Amino acid sequence: MTDRASAYVLWIVVLAAVSLVCTAGIVWGELTGHHRLGGALIGVILLAYSFILLCLRKGGFTSV
Repeated sequence: MTDRASAYVLWIVVLAAVSLVCTAGIVWGELTGHHRLGGALIGVILLAYSFILLCLRKGGFTSV
């Protein structure tokens, strides 16, 4: 794996961790009645997933 690809892997792992934390925040927000927080975190997850897809493409991990 090249240095460039390993840098993209690092960013993918970081963004996946951010998504996991946001998922926990959504669950916490729904259980405690902080629905606006949950809605905002859904937006953060969508942004993180779009950047994950971008890193997958730029790193050469897909055939597209």
